[in-house]
Amino acid sequence: MAEIDAASILFPNDVLSKPAQAPDWYSAQRSAAEQRLTGTHGKPDAAAALVFPTEKVEAPLPAGKDDDAASILFRDDAALQGVDFERVVGGELDQFTLDAIKNGESERANDLKAATAALSEDFRAAGTEPATIEEAFTIIRQSADSFSPPTPEQIEAGFVAGMAELTGSGVAESDIGIARRFIADMEIVSPGVVASLERHGAGNDPRLVRAAIKEAKRRGYR
Repeated sequence: MAEIDAASILFPNDVLSKPAQAPDWYSAQRSAAEQRLTGTHGKPDAAAALVFPTEKVEAPLPAGKDDDAASILFRDDAALQGVDFERVVGGELDQFTLDAIKNGESERANDLKAATAALSEDFRAAGTEPATIEEAFTIIRQSADSFSPPTPEQIEAGFVAGMAELTGSGVAESDIGIARRFIADMEIVSPGVVASLERHGAGNDPRLVRAAIKEAKRRGYR
């Protein structure tokens, strides 16, 4: 299990980390997560079906309304063809990586380097706007700059305050669930990055929750 605090709106502690040696079930799980992240929902992955024959598959999107959702969501946008996603993501994560190296946390530094590559490919494949990426990392950076790693009491207080603000502004629990599923898939594709970013409490920031809901819906999560 990933060491992610339970009292977080976006990142509950039931997100799985990558095993030391990835077995068939993990490869199937990752493949299924990659499909969902690129807008393919309701279509069982062949490998996952073999490993998890009884696993419930989401209902397919209604025909005639959202046919070929992936091609609609992630059409070949000329405006994104020249975007260097590794530079965009690296520009946000490099400081975290350098801090880890400086603190002698070589394993975390390696995880962040791997996360940079994995997230860059995910954002490229999903056609995520650079402004969306920068907005999310700005929120995370502001959380990191605001205070030292929070105590359990501060995290709990952040959870209560964040949920109160989201509920008060009309954000449905179902939408929060959509964001959680999206983040859980991101963690499968990029193990460890969520835990690295969550250490400063960003997962309870209503702005980040709203941004995750918006991006999840754009990718077809329902």
